[in-house]
Amino acid sequence: MNLLRRALAAWRAAGAAIANAIADESQRTALGDVRFGTGVLVRGADRITAGRGVFIDHRAYLSAGMVGGKRGSIRIGDYVEIGPYCVLWGGGGIEIGNNVHMGAHVHVTSQQGRPGPSLQTDPSVPLPVDCAPVKIEDHVLIYSGAIVVPGVTIGHHAIVAAGSVVTNDIPPYALAAGAPARVVRENAIA
Repeated sequence: MNLLRRALAAWRAAGAAIANAIADESQRTALGDVRFGTGVLVRGADRITAGRGVFIDHRAYLSAGMVGGKRGSIRIGDYVEIGPYCVLWGGGGIEIGNNVHMGAHVHVTSQQGRPGPSLQTDPSVPLPVDCAPVKIEDHVLIYSGAIVVPGVTIGHHAIVAAGSVVTNDIPPYALAAGAPARVVRENAIA
């Protein structure tokens, strides 16, 4: 009997894995001509748009989920490369311009939780979530491990150094580095 239960549990797990794989593939297929590395997860593909020549590398995660009943979105321009293990949380809206490159493990979020009242004890009451759009303009380089938080705009031709945490707007052509990121050089491209 125990062997039968284990076999049945294994059969159910295999069925769930197949169903999940089919659902994941249908989400990716909804994005048209986007090229994908292996294991890319997409949630809310009906609210994600992507231009020509977009590549989303291995194990990246894109979610245009709902927050507080509002539908999120992610808009990706032409010739964008999203590196391996990147995470894009689009609950507050993410807009990525043309010719943007994100290195590995970049995290862009337009939604983040904040602490609730200290007297809150009811576990069924969720923590509040703040949403604000993120805009990444054309020709931006965001190097590996950077984090971009809600409400930030990164100007065209800007560079965000590896491991930086972008909490304020970055002007065009600037090089920003640090946690929190600060402009360390103007006209970084020149």
